[in-house]
Amino acid sequence: MYERLAFIILVSFICVLWCIIGYWRRKAGETAFIAAQKEKEEERDRLCRLAVMAGHREACRMFCVLHPDLFEKRAPLKIFESHGIRMTFYGHYYPSRYKAFLNDEQQAFCQSIYKFKEGEIHGIEFFKACMNAIQTDGKPYHIMFMPCSDEFKYIQRFKRLNWYINTRCTNLTSGLFDVDVFGPRESLHEAKDHRNRILKRNYRITGDIKGYDIIIVDDVLTTGQSVTDYKKEIEKCGGKVVAAIFYGKTVTLPHPLIVRAKVWVDYITRRLHP
Repeated sequence: MYERLAFIILVSFICVLWCIIGYWRRKAGETAFIAAQKEKEEERDRLCRLAVMAGHREACRMFCVLHPDLFEKRAPLKIFESHGIRMTFYGHYYPSRYKAFLNDEQQAFCQSIYKFKEGEIHGIEFFKACMNAIQTDGKPYHIMFMPCSDEFKYIQRFKRLNWYINTRCTNLTSGLFDVDVFGPRESLHEAKDHRNRILKRNYRITGDIKGYDIIIVDDVLTTGQSVTDYKKEIEKCGGKVVAAIFYGKTVTLPHPLIVRAKVWVDYITRRLHP
């Protein structure tokens, strides 16, 4: 009986001790996370790692934002294939919910995408960089732009690239007016559960694009659903989609357990090999 009582006391002590350790671990994680948001980049990284090791979920998201190269399979201005299309993009895009975690450079880039979407900047730099990345080699291509949520946004967003292609690119032609955007639809990037949304098509291809080699231009690559749908419509009309370029690609954040494992492995490795 005494042995059983001793066992119960021991187990209870361990449980209480575990709860106390867990409580202070969470407190330490919260403190490190709050401090990380206020510090400069180098110190922010150190504090963020401590918060991740303490199990803070928001710190895991912050760490992914600080180190997109550790978790993103795709790199800016590198060619990859998705949905049967050769693609590249100019930079990583972070949804507004991660704004508090971004450094100045990341915030500036995301802001430039917003301005491009609103037609406030032309996007020529992104276009030239991505076209160089896919190595067009002076071949003739027809540039078609991804239809937006309504006709006004479509024209406003791409009219300056249309001008640049028509006046400065001798080997390219613009297909801005090959598409008729006939009605409004909800923006797929802004919709909730966008990965499971069925894209409502609000456009028709009216131009003669039969026999053209076509490069699609879009603002942000998220799931690839809209560009895949557009490719099918283009090919129904006789065009051949050879590539797609994007101003930004939405970052994909892994499960917090994966982030914690990565940080712990780095920590142990540094301790073993200082």
